[in-house]
Amino acid sequence: MSALRRITVIVGYEWRRALAKKSVLTLIILAIAVQSLILALYSRFAVDTMFLTEEVKPFMWILGVLQGQGLFVQLIAIIIAGSTMSEEYEHGTADILLSKPITKVEYLSGKFLGGFSLLALVEALTTVVGVILASWFFGPQNGLQYVPLIFLAIVYSTLIFFCLSFMFSEVLRRSTLTMLIALVILVASSITRQLLVQLYLTTEEYLYFYLSRGIPTWGANYFPSLLMRELMTIPSTVFLNLINDPLIPIEARIRGVSEAILVREALQQAAIIVAVYAIIFILVAVYRLLKSDVTKKTA
Repeated sequence: MSALRRITVIVGYEWRRALAKKSVLTLIILAIAVQSLILALYSRFAVDTMFLTEEVKPFMWILGVLQGQGLFVQLIAIIIAGSTMSEEYEHGTADILLSKPITKVEYLSGKFLGGFSLLALVEALTTVVGVILASWFFGPQNGLQYVPLIFLAIVYSTLIFFCLSFMFSEVLRRSTLTMLIALVILVASSITRQLLVQLYLTTEEYLYFYLSRGIPTWGANYFPSLLMRELMTIPSTVFLNLINDPLIPIEARIRGVSEAILVREALQQAAIIVAVYAIIFILVAVYRLLKSDVTKKTA
Protein backbone atom coordinates (compact mmCIF):
# COMPACT_ATOMS: atom_id res chain seq x y z
CA MET A 1 0.00 0.00 0.00
CA SER A 2 1.41 3.40 -1.00
CA ALA A 3 1.86 6.33 1.39
CA LEU A 4 -0.96 8.20 -0.34
CA ARG A 5 -3.28 5.24 0.08
CA ARG A 6 -2.42 4.94 3.77
CA ILE A 7 -3.09 8.64 4.33
CA THR A 8 -6.40 8.33 2.48
CA VAL A 9 -7.46 5.49 4.78
CA ILE A 10 -6.71 7.64 7.84
CA VAL A 11 -8.66 10.53 6.27
CA GLY A 12 -11.72 8.31 5.85
CA TYR A 13 -11.34 7.00 9.39
CA GLU A 14 -11.17 10.58 10.70
CA TRP A 15 -14.36 11.54 8.89
CA ARG A 16 -16.25 8.63 10.42
CA ARG A 17 -14.88 9.36 13.89
CA ALA A 18 -15.68 13.09 13.78
CA LEU A 19 -19.17 12.71 12.31
CA ALA A 20 -20.04 10.26 15.07
CA LYS A 21 -19.67 13.08 17.61
CA LYS A 22 -22.99 14.68 18.50
CA SER A 23 -21.32 17.97 19.42
CA VAL A 24 -20.06 18.45 15.85
CA LEU A 25 -23.44 17.73 14.28
CA THR A 26 -25.19 19.94 16.84
CA LEU A 27 -22.94 22.90 16.07
CA ILE A 28 -23.43 22.45 12.33
CA ILE A 29 -27.21 22.45 12.73
CA LEU A 30 -27.05 25.41 15.12
CA ALA A 31 -24.82 27.40 12.74
CA ILE A 32 -27.27 26.92 9.86
CA ALA A 33 -30.25 27.69 12.10
CA VAL A 34 -28.72 30.97 13.33
CA GLN A 35 -27.67 31.83 9.78
CA SER A 36 -31.25 31.32 8.61
CA LEU A 37 -32.75 33.22 11.55
CA ILE A 38 -30.57 36.30 11.06
CA LEU A 39 -31.39 36.66 7.37
CA ALA A 40 -35.07 35.98 8.04
CA LEU A 41 -35.17 38.72 10.68
CA TYR A 42 -33.41 41.16 8.37
CA SER A 43 -35.88 40.41 5.59
CA ARG A 44 -38.83 40.82 7.95
CA PHE A 45 -37.91 43.95 9.89
CA ALA A 46 -35.36 45.85 7.80
CA VAL A 47 -36.84 45.80 4.31
CA ASP A 48 -37.36 49.22 2.73
CA THR A 49 -35.57 51.05 5.54
CA MET A 50 -32.58 53.36 5.29
CA PHE A 51 -30.38 50.43 6.29
CA LEU A 52 -31.58 47.88 3.75
CA THR A 53 -32.26 49.69 0.50
CA GLU A 54 -32.86 48.22 -2.93
CA GLU A 55 -29.19 48.96 -3.69
CA VAL A 56 -28.05 46.77 -0.80
CA LYS A 57 -30.36 43.77 -1.23
CA PRO A 58 -28.39 42.20 -4.13
CA PHE A 59 -25.35 41.96 -1.85
CA MET A 60 -26.94 40.36 1.20
CA TRP A 61 -25.37 37.00 0.28
CA ILE A 62 -22.13 38.45 1.66
CA LEU A 63 -23.67 38.84 5.09
CA GLY A 64 -25.31 35.42 4.79
CA VAL A 65 -21.98 33.77 4.03
CA LEU A 66 -19.72 35.69 6.43
CA GLN A 67 -21.87 36.53 9.45
CA GLY A 68 -21.11 33.25 11.22
CA GLN A 69 -17.41 33.28 10.47
CA GLY A 70 -16.31 34.77 13.80
CA LEU A 71 -18.02 32.30 16.11
CA PHE A 72 -19.67 29.12 14.88
CA VAL A 73 -17.13 28.20 12.20
CA GLN A 74 -14.26 28.73 14.64
CA LEU A 75 -16.05 26.65 17.29
CA ILE A 76 -16.58 23.82 14.81
CA ALA A 77 -12.89 24.01 13.89
CA ILE A 78 -11.89 23.82 17.55
CA ILE A 79 -14.14 20.84 18.29
CA ILE A 80 -13.12 18.84 15.21
CA ALA A 81 -9.39 19.46 15.70
CA GLY A 82 -9.52 19.27 19.49
CA SER A 83 -10.28 15.58 19.53
CA THR A 84 -8.41 14.57 16.39
CA MET A 85 -5.23 13.38 18.09
CA SER A 86 -6.12 13.37 21.77
CA GLU A 87 -9.02 10.89 21.61
CA GLU A 88 -6.69 8.26 20.17
CA TYR A 89 -4.53 8.51 23.29
CA GLU A 90 -7.52 8.63 25.64
CA HIS A 91 -9.07 5.53 24.08
CA GLY A 92 -5.78 3.72 23.63
CA THR A 93 -6.31 3.41 19.87
CA ALA A 94 -3.13 5.31 18.98
CA ASP A 95 -1.21 2.11 19.80
CA ILE A 96 -3.32 0.14 17.35
CA LEU A 97 -3.15 2.68 14.54
CA LEU A 98 0.60 3.19 14.83
CA SER A 99 1.26 -0.53 15.03
CA LYS A 100 0.07 -0.74 11.43
CA PRO A 101 2.51 -0.25 8.53
CA ILE A 102 2.22 3.53 8.67
CA THR A 103 4.72 6.19 9.68
CA LYS A 104 4.02 8.89 12.25
CA VAL A 105 4.12 11.56 9.55
CA GLU A 106 1.56 9.67 7.46
CA TYR A 107 -0.60 9.18 10.53
CA LEU A 108 -0.49 12.88 11.45
CA SER A 109 -1.05 13.94 7.83
CA GLY A 110 -4.11 11.73 7.52
CA LYS A 111 -5.55 12.97 10.80
CA PHE A 112 -4.96 16.61 9.89
CA LEU A 113 -6.29 16.33 6.33
CA GLY A 114 -9.28 14.30 7.49
CA GLY A 115 -10.31 16.86 10.09
CA PHE A 116 -9.60 19.88 7.92
CA SER A 117 -11.37 18.49 4.85
CA LEU A 118 -14.43 17.80 7.01
CA LEU A 119 -14.28 21.39 8.28
CA ALA A 120 -14.04 22.61 4.67
CA LEU A 121 -17.14 20.59 3.81
CA VAL A 122 -19.03 22.24 6.66
CA GLU A 123 -17.89 25.66 5.44
CA ALA A 124 -19.01 24.79 1.91
CA LEU A 125 -22.43 23.87 3.31
CA THR A 126 -22.81 27.14 5.24
CA THR A 127 -21.62 29.11 2.20
CA VAL A 128 -24.18 27.51 -0.10
CA VAL A 129 -26.94 27.93 2.49
CA GLY A 130 -26.02 31.61 2.92
CA VAL A 131 -26.28 32.25 -0.82
CA ILE A 132 -29.55 30.34 -1.16
CA LEU A 133 -31.15 32.12 1.80
CA ALA A 134 -30.06 35.55 0.56
CA SER A 135 -31.53 34.82 -2.87
CA TRP A 136 -34.73 33.57 -1.30
CA PHE A 137 -35.27 36.50 1.08
CA PHE A 138 -33.82 39.39 -0.94
CA GLY A 139 -34.09 38.37 -4.58
CA PRO A 140 -31.37 37.97 -7.25
CA GLN A 141 -27.85 38.51 -5.92
CA ASN A 142 -24.87 40.24 -7.53
CA GLY A 143 -21.26 39.12 -7.55
CA LEU A 144 -21.98 35.42 -7.13
CA GLN A 145 -19.00 34.62 -9.36
CA TYR A 146 -16.83 35.46 -6.35
CA VAL A 147 -18.48 32.91 -4.04
CA PRO A 148 -15.83 30.19 -4.69
CA LEU A 149 -13.02 32.61 -3.83
CA ILE A 150 -14.77 33.77 -0.66
CA PHE A 151 -15.29 30.13 0.29
CA LEU A 152 -11.58 29.42 -0.16
CA ALA A 153 -10.79 32.50 1.94
CA ILE A 154 -13.03 31.20 4.72
CA VAL A 155 -11.31 27.80 4.60
CA TYR A 156 -7.90 29.45 4.69
CA SER A 157 -8.79 31.76 7.59
CA THR A 158 -9.95 28.87 9.78
CA LEU A 159 -6.46 27.38 9.63
CA ILE A 160 -5.46 29.45 12.67
CA PHE A 161 -7.82 27.97 15.22
CA PHE A 162 -7.95 24.55 13.59
CA CYS A 163 -4.15 24.27 13.78
CA LEU A 164 -4.13 25.75 17.29
CA SER A 165 -6.60 23.15 18.54
CA PHE A 166 -4.83 20.40 16.58
CA MET A 167 -1.53 21.34 18.22
CA PHE A 168 -2.97 21.26 21.74
CA SER A 169 -4.69 17.97 20.91
CA GLU A 170 -1.29 16.39 20.28
CA VAL A 171 0.68 18.27 22.94
CA LEU A 172 -1.80 17.86 25.82
CA ARG A 173 -3.46 14.62 24.66
CA ARG A 174 -6.65 15.55 26.52
CA SER A 175 -9.72 16.39 24.43
CA THR A 176 -11.66 18.41 27.00
CA LEU A 177 -8.62 20.38 28.13
CA THR A 178 -7.61 21.05 24.53
CA MET A 179 -11.02 22.42 23.54
CA LEU A 180 -11.27 24.49 26.72
CA ILE A 181 -7.88 26.13 26.19
CA ALA A 182 -8.57 26.79 22.50
CA LEU A 183 -11.95 28.29 23.36
CA VAL A 184 -10.40 30.51 26.04
CA ILE A 185 -7.80 31.71 23.53
CA LEU A 186 -10.57 32.46 21.00
CA VAL A 187 -12.56 34.51 23.53
CA ALA A 188 -9.48 36.16 25.04
CA SER A 189 -8.21 37.10 21.60
CA SER A 190 -11.51 38.75 20.72
CA ILE A 191 -11.59 40.72 23.97
CA THR A 192 -7.92 41.69 23.72
CA ARG A 193 -8.37 42.94 20.18
CA GLN A 194 -11.28 45.13 21.21
CA LEU A 195 -9.22 46.61 24.03
CA LEU A 196 -6.31 47.30 21.68
CA VAL A 197 -8.67 48.94 19.19
CA GLN A 198 -10.03 51.22 21.91
CA LEU A 199 -6.52 52.09 23.08
CA TYR A 200 -5.55 52.96 19.51
CA LEU A 201 -8.62 55.14 19.04
CA THR A 202 -7.93 56.90 22.32
CA THR A 203 -4.17 57.40 22.01
CA GLU A 204 -3.59 57.04 18.24
CA GLU A 205 -0.44 55.09 19.10
CA TYR A 206 0.37 52.81 16.16
CA LEU A 207 1.76 50.18 18.52
CA TYR A 208 -1.79 49.29 19.58
CA PHE A 209 -2.91 49.28 15.94
CA TYR A 210 -0.25 46.75 14.91
CA LEU A 211 -0.74 44.65 18.04
CA SER A 212 -4.46 44.44 17.29
CA ARG A 213 -3.62 42.94 13.89
CA GLY A 214 -1.30 40.38 15.42
CA ILE A 215 -4.14 38.91 17.47
CA PRO A 216 -5.21 35.52 16.02
CA THR A 217 -8.86 36.49 15.70
CA TRP A 218 -8.08 39.43 13.40
CA GLY A 219 -6.75 37.29 10.57
CA ALA A 220 -9.29 34.54 11.25
CA ASN A 221 -12.27 36.89 11.19
CA TYR A 222 -11.39 39.50 8.60
CA PHE A 223 -9.38 37.77 5.87
CA PRO A 224 -12.54 36.69 3.92
CA SER A 225 -14.20 40.12 4.19
CA LEU A 226 -10.96 41.86 3.17
CA LEU A 227 -10.76 39.67 0.08
CA MET A 228 -14.38 40.41 -0.66
CA ARG A 229 -13.70 44.17 -0.53
CA GLU A 230 -10.68 43.72 -2.78
CA LEU A 231 -12.71 41.80 -5.35
CA MET A 232 -15.85 43.90 -5.53
CA THR A 233 -17.37 47.23 -4.58
CA ILE A 234 -20.44 47.04 -2.38
CA PRO A 235 -22.68 49.80 -1.03
CA SER A 236 -21.96 50.91 2.53
CA THR A 237 -24.60 49.86 5.03
CA VAL A 238 -24.85 49.07 8.71
CA PHE A 239 -25.46 45.39 7.99
CA LEU A 240 -22.58 44.82 5.60
CA ASN A 241 -20.25 46.89 7.79
CA LEU A 242 -20.74 44.31 10.53
CA ILE A 243 -18.30 42.02 8.74
CA ASN A 244 -15.70 44.69 7.93
CA ASP A 245 -12.66 45.77 9.95
CA PRO A 246 -13.85 48.99 11.67
CA LEU A 247 -10.33 50.42 11.83
CA ILE A 248 -9.90 50.73 8.06
CA PRO A 249 -12.12 53.80 7.53
CA ILE A 250 -10.66 55.41 10.65
CA GLU A 251 -7.12 54.71 9.51
CA ALA A 252 -7.95 56.09 6.07
CA ARG A 253 -8.96 59.42 7.61
CA ILE A 254 -5.92 59.56 9.88
CA ARG A 255 -3.40 58.72 7.16
CA GLY A 256 -5.20 60.54 4.38
CA VAL A 257 -5.16 57.57 1.98
CA SER A 258 -7.93 55.69 0.23
CA GLU A 259 -9.61 52.73 1.89
CA ALA A 260 -8.79 50.61 -1.18
CA ILE A 261 -5.06 50.92 -0.46
CA LEU A 262 -5.53 50.04 3.21
CA VAL A 263 -7.73 47.06 2.33
CA ARG A 264 -5.02 45.71 0.04
CA GLU A 265 -2.37 46.17 2.74
CA ALA A 266 -4.57 44.55 5.37
CA LEU A 267 -5.38 41.63 3.07
CA GLN A 268 -1.69 40.87 2.58
CA GLN A 269 -1.03 41.17 6.31
CA ALA A 270 -3.95 38.90 7.18
CA ALA A 271 -2.77 36.24 4.70
CA ILE A 272 0.72 36.29 6.22
CA ILE A 273 -0.58 36.18 9.81
CA VAL A 274 -2.79 33.16 9.10
CA ALA A 275 0.11 31.32 7.45
CA VAL A 276 2.59 32.12 10.24
CA TYR A 277 0.28 30.98 13.03
CA ALA A 278 -0.74 27.82 11.17
CA ILE A 279 2.85 26.82 10.33
CA ILE A 280 4.05 27.36 13.90
CA PHE A 281 1.20 25.33 15.39
CA ILE A 282 1.68 22.45 12.94
CA LEU A 283 5.44 22.34 13.47
CA VAL A 284 4.92 22.09 17.24
CA ALA A 285 2.45 19.21 16.75
CA VAL A 286 4.84 17.38 14.40
CA TYR A 287 7.76 17.82 16.80
CA ARG A 288 5.69 16.53 19.72
CA LEU A 289 4.57 13.43 17.85
CA LEU A 290 8.01 12.58 16.47
CA LYS A 291 9.90 13.13 19.71
CA SER A 292 7.56 11.55 22.24
CA ASP A 293 6.31 8.09 23.14
CA VAL A 294 2.90 7.16 21.83
CA THR A 295 2.29 3.73 23.30
CA LYS A 296 0.69 4.76 26.52
CA LYS A 297 -3.01 5.17 27.26
CA THR A 298 -3.67 8.40 29.14
CA ALA A 299 -5.22 8.21 32.55
